[in-house]
Amino acid sequence: MSTDNIVKKILSLEKEYKLFDLKYENILFYHFIRMNIYYYIVGKKNVFNQQNSFSYKKILKIFYYIIRDLLLNIRKKNLLKNKICIIQHPRKINNIDIYTGYIKKILKKYTVLHKSAGQNFILDKNSINYDLHIVNKKFLSFFGISNQKKNDNVIKLIIIFKKQFLLDADFDNFIFSLVQNKINAYKIAKKFLIKSNFKKIILVNSYENQDLIYAANELNIHTIELQHGVIYKNHLGYHFPNLKTDSLKSFPNKLILFGDYWRDKANYPINNKKIFSLGSPYFENNLINTKKYKKQKNDKILILSQQTTQKYILDFISNIILKNNKFFFTYKAHPKENLRIVNDYLKKFKIQNNVEVVHGTQNIYDLFKKHSIQIGVFSTALYEGYSCELKTGIIKVPGWEITKPLIKYPNVHIIKNYKEFNEMVNLRSKKFKTSYFFKSNAEKNFNKFFAKV
Repeated sequence: MSTDNIVKKILSLEKEYKLFDLKYENILFYHFIRMNIYYYIVGKKNVFNQQNSFSYKKILKIFYYIIRDLLLNIRKKNLLKNKICIIQHPRKINNIDIYTGYIKKILKKYTVLHKSAGQNFILDKNSINYDLHIVNKKFLSFFGISNQKKNDNVIKLIIIFKKQFLLDADFDNFIFSLVQNKINAYKIAKKFLIKSNFKKIILVNSYENQDLIYAANELNIHTIELQHGVIYKNHLGYHFPNLKTDSLKSFPNKLILFGDYWRDKANYPINNKKIFSLGSPYFENNLINTKKYKKQKNDKILILSQQTTQKYILDFISNIILKNNKFFFTYKAHPKENLRIVNDYLKKFKIQNNVEVVHGTQNIYDLFKKHSIQIGVFSTALYEGYSCELKTGIIKVPGWEITKPLIKYPNVHIIKNYKEFNEMVNLRSKKFKTSYFFKSNAEKNFNKFFAKV
C-alpha cells in the first residue's frame, strides 16, 4: 500500500464519518491525532523505515534542564509579560534556528517557548523551558486524567480505522493513550497561556504544536506559522480538502510560505488572503554566498537522505556502486538519522570507500558549493540544492510522489535503476531560473511583514 493510497483512504473516511466533529469532554480531538494515525499506519504497513530516537541520556538531559530552570523561575516569569511568543524548531544549525532566526533581529521584545524534543537543550536569555509543562502532561496521563476508554466517539474512531486498514488490537491502546496525551497537552497549554500576556505566537511546524494553537485560538491569541519543509497534496499537516475554510481551531491564523510555488500544493484550511509568500532569509543569504563560490571539479554525487527512506537509498546506491565502482557519493544524513546503521550497511556490502558519510548537522550549503549533482527522495534540501543549480535526481522509491511536481522543471530526473542514473549523470545541464521555490528579497519582505507585528 502506497502513501498516496493510505492518505486517500483516510480522507475518504474523514468525509464519510465526519471525523473532525468527534468530541471528548466537548473538545474536538480528531485533528490532534490525524498525523499520528497516518504515521502509525505507514509504520505498520512497512512503507517507511522506522527509527527509534528514544534514549535515556536525552531524558536525563531534559530533566536536568527542567530542574535548572526551576531555580531561575522568578526571572523567567518576567518573560510571560512579553506580547510576542516564538516557538522555534527544536533542531538548530550552528546554534541558530534557521526559520525564526531573522525574525528575532526584527522584533524588539519576544519570548521563546523552548521545546527540546530531545534535540536541542540550549536556552538563551529569552527562553522559557516548556519541557516542564510537557512532563506535567505525562503526569496527568499517568494518573488517568482524560482517560477515555469508555468514550463512544473514541471507540467509534478505533473501529473505523481497524476495519479499513486491517489493524490489530495494538491500535486500541495506541489511540486511547494518544487521545489522552493530546487532550492533556491542550489543557496544560491553555492553563499556561492564560497566565501569559502573549498576543501573538509565531511558530514553526503547526502540526507539532496543535495543543498550543488550539488553546491560543480559544484565547484570541493570534498565531502565525513559518513554512519549514515540503508541503504537498496529501500532507496531512496542511491538506484539508473536506473542511470548511477557517473552521479548524488547531491551524494557525496565518501561514507564511517560502514562495508562490507552494500556494496550490495543498488545500489549506484557511482563507487564501491569510497566506503570504515572503521567502526564506536563511536560504537567500546562503544562496548568495553559494553563487559567489567558484565550484571545483568534483565527481561525487550528493545524497540527501532521510531516516524514513534510509534503507531504500542505501539499496539504490549499493546497486549503482556494485555495477560501477567508479561512482563516488557524499552521503548527507538527516539530523535524526542513525549513522551506525549507515556505516554497518556500507561495510557489509564493502562499498565504504565509495561513500563519504556526513553528519546531519553539517551546513548543507557547504556541500552544495562542492557538488553539481544531488539525489534524494523528498527532502526539503532537494529544493534548496536545485535552487543552487544542482542537477537533481529523484529516486523512485516509496515517498517519491511527494516531489513529483518537480519533474516538470529543467534538470530534474526520475531515476529507478543504474541505467537511468547513469544517463542522468551524463546529461548536459540546461540553464534555468533559480527562484521557482523561494521568493526573492526575503529580508525585505520579512521586515515589512513583521514590522506590523
